Amino acid sequence: MAKVADLWLPWNSPRFGIGVLYGNDVLCSNICMTNASSARPTGWRILGFGKHPEIAAAVQEKLRSLGFQATNFVLTNDEAGDARLVAELKRADYDGIAIGGYINGQDAVNFPATVETTVWFNRILNMIHANAPTSKIILVRGPEDVVPAIGRVLGKHPPS
Repeated sequence: MAKVADLWLPWNSPRFGIGVLYGNDVLCSNICMTNASSARPTGWRILGFGKHPEIAAAVQEKLRSLGFQATNFVLTNDEAGDARLVAELKRADYDGIAIGGYINGQDAVNFPATVETTVWFNRILNMIHANAPTSKIILVRGPEDVVPAIGRVLGKHPPS
């Protein structure tokens, strides 16, 4: 018997889809991920940021519920935002730095890149390179893509 799966869809939008659970696999209309714990990346130390507070909070909650050591925050395009990013980058050694779609330009449908966001994104990349040179950069297309994006870049499990 199929069960409807909760795929952490805090936004009431058809963009985020509905999943049906068959055994360990979640079959879905427009999001595909697995429910098997062996296929989910866990334990990675992730620093994530984006432009929208409600998304940052929901993503942090979701990542922590999956076992990630996650810190997510809202980044502003100004000196205060730059200082906050540098402080967060120096706070810990992160396995990955997840950059939201508004900032990184990967969500072209909802947030197409502009000259301003491209300059901001380039500045961010250089700050990451200078302050966290061993961290992998994770470009996230949207909130529904954060777990798959981490898996694409870091793999399924952190090294033992």
